[in-house]
Amino acid sequence: MSKLIVLSWAAVWKAADELATRALNNPRYKQKGVFGIPTGGIFVALDLARRHGFRFLEKPVPGCLIVDDLVDSGRTLVPYANSEQSVCDALFRKPCSPVGLAMDATTMDGWIQFPWEHAGAPEDAVVRLIQFIGEDPTREGLQKTPARVTKSWRNEVFSGYNTDIEKLFTVFEDGACDELVLLQDIEMFSTCEHHLLPFYGKAHVAYLPNKKVIGVSKLARLVDAFSRRMQIQERIGSQVTEALMNHLQPKGAACIISAQHLCMKCRGVQKQNSVMTTSSLTGAFRNDTQARMELLMLIGHCAK
Repeated sequence: MSKLIVLSWAAVWKAADELATRALNNPRYKQKGVFGIPTGGIFVALDLARRHGFRFLEKPVPGCLIVDDLVDSGRTLVPYANSEQSVCDALFRKPCSPVGLAMDATTMDGWIQFPWEHAGAPEDAVVRLIQFIGEDPTREGLQKTPARVTKSWRNEVFSGYNTDIEKLFTVFEDGACDELVLLQDIEMFSTCEHHLLPFYGKAHVAYLPNKKVIGVSKLARLVDAFSRRMQIQERIGSQVTEALMNHLQPKGAACIISAQHLCMKCRGVQKQNSVMTTSSLTGAFRNDTQARMELLMLIGHCAK
């Protein structure tokens, strides 16, 4: 989960000073004033007007400076960025921000809390969603829902983002075998990144050791680490096998997942009994027919 970065006014002013210098040195800025993108950009524009003498604009004009507080997905800045008649910039940007947007802004990775925001900003987003569906977030049963949602997202539903994959691989060479190692029926819970609805099922994880093994519980923890994120089922399997191949260097690794998706059960095509099965096979499991058949027979995916 993103680390919390609480910004002071001093940090904001420093970034605003750098932004002002960039604008004044940009030949596209024609001294036409500054427009702040709602809502965070308005605070930036007001500061530039107060401390640097920029003329505050209620709407953008050719030759002006268009500012935002943060470029994350770029959703708020993109509509303005295609104009070659103005300068678009921001105080800060994220590492994942679109290339070309506020490239000279300071890069910060985490949940950024500006001085004009309060500590409940993530909960506020949940409140807005509750209001969007037409509910009253102030009624008794919903008053603590935003805090419950953010807590469950941080500690449970999306806890995989907090897992250090490297630390899962406590490797043992003493007693290592060269025969197939399989952990079946690992309960798996994940969240579809397309609709934010759960999908759940079982995973089977196997590898063919090459002088190294890991504790069996780590296979289950590896599935949890990748499944408890915003995901698609296909990616989970490939991430599990890639991690095994990178850290254990086995002769082969496999992850087969069967899951039911609420995005198919409670919306869309509404097929209540549909089960999706995906496989990721690497090394010997992909290239050696005998190894692959042994794996599939052990987990019951082919006739014995």
